[in-house]
Amino acid sequence: PEGVQTFMLQTAILDRLTSSLCEAVTGQKDGQAALEMLDHANLFIVPLDDERCWYRYHHLFADLLLQRLNQTQSKQLPVLHCKASEWYEQNGFLEKAIEHALKGEDFDRAGNLIEGQFGVMYARGDHAILRRWMATIPEEFFLSKPHLCIIHAWNLFTRGQLDAADESLHVARKLL
Repeated sequence: PEGVQTFMLQTAILDRLTSSLCEAVTGQKDGQAALEMLDHANLFIVPLDDERCWYRYHHLFADLLLQRLNQTQSKQLPVLHCKASEWYEQNGFLEKAIEHALKGEDFDRAGNLIEGQFGVMYARGDHAILRRWMATIPEEFFLSKPHLCIIHAWNLFTRGQLDAADESLHVARKLL
């Protein structure tokens, strides 16, 4: 049915599915019923826990859904990612919130989340993830945010771009 197709397309951006996340992304109120129906019908959905709270689509099927979503509703993608980012932030999954903000190209949201998570992630040694996130954000975005300029300078420094790092610190000093 069309409603099931829409549900599956809109949730294809998620690597893990749970009822409230699906409801937040789709705007529908029957997330658990939809997941249970897909599970019982063996529609390429895999339970991730014994309680059947978390699921994922079969990887090949998820790729197909994403391709179809890109073909038919590409303008919807940023909105879906923004909704997912908000749900993840509200539920304490901040790294996932950042990932979806970046995928939705909501760089303001992503930047704010990165600023809040930088110290924790740096202390944990998650430098590669931080570098990847910072490389995703356009450089001109940093020009109005001093803390992001500092994080950007760190990113440039770790990649051996010392002159660019110094320039970013100079911009941060001006902003502060």
